Amino acid sequence: MMLAAGVILAPPASALAARSAQTTAPLQPVISFPGGSSVPEGGRIAIRFDADGDTTVTRFRYGVNSTHLASEVPVGPDGTASVLVDVSRPGEHSVHAIAVDGDNRLSGLSAARFMVTVVWDLRGWVLDSTTFLPVSGAIIRLEPSGGEVVTGADGYFQFDVEPGVHTLSGLHAGPPSLSGSQQLLLDGQGVTFDLYLFPDSGSRGVG
Repeated sequence: MMLAAGVILAPPASALAARSAQTTAPLQPVISFPGGSSVPEGGRIAIRFDADGDTTVTRFRYGVNSTHLASEVPVGPDGTASVLVDVSRPGEHSVHAIAVDGDNRLSGLSAARFMVTVVWDLRGWVLDSTTFLPVSGAIIRLEPSGGEVVTGADGYFQFDVEPGVHTLSGLHAGPPSLSGSQQLLLDGQGVTFDLYLFPDSGSRGVG
């Protein structure tokens, strides 16, 4: 068949569609948090990935606080997948994910953020300044809030108070008799502080 000069013979529409299907990447996944985007420290957050109607997607790859997507979850019959992630460090965290189809084509990267809230304002351990060991049975007070706790065998204490300047003090009746105090600025974001107790002058060397 003769073609006139300058005429371009276009491939059939079916061939264009087939080529498009071979080169089209999956849609980016939609990331959401079914239980809310805020979770207390030490809890678990539910993360949902949605193929956004793209039926070619077979799985999602994702990472928390990293674009290195080391985790993978298969797509369910409804085009979504959900995971539960343990959380610990307070503050803002990120989730990144891509969709993968049956031919291992990858979508663009999606991102979403969630918040881990503190369930305490001040926590720490009471330590003997001479042995650096936990002090059990120490009375720990936080002023001016008036909070008071007694440490267990691990010397741990925890307070939930309003932000502001507070004085943390500890007293161990002994023997040996130990005491110590420290002024702290609490900002509502959670502070970890180890309180060292020192021997009273009359109990040095007693143990």
